[in-house]
Amino acid sequence: MPLYEYYCRVCESRFELLRSMSRSDESATCPSGHEGAERVISVFSALTRSADGEVSSVASSCGSCTTGDCGSCGIA
Repeated sequence: MPLYEYYCRVCESRFELLRSMSRSDESATCPSGHEGAERVISVFSALTRSADGEVSSVASSCGSCTTGDCGSCGIA
């Protein structure tokens, strides 16, 4: 089952839920009990470590980013 991220406007919290794809667009109840939380786009970064310990980006979470640094795209 996919993991989706939701945002509650009442308490301004973000939380994740495991839900079937058929329920992904349904509103959710936040951990504080507020109803009506909406699904949001999750942003992530995949990193790798080389043999010498250097960390680098595997891929950007945004297809238009050419630097591999989401800070340069205004997402972070």
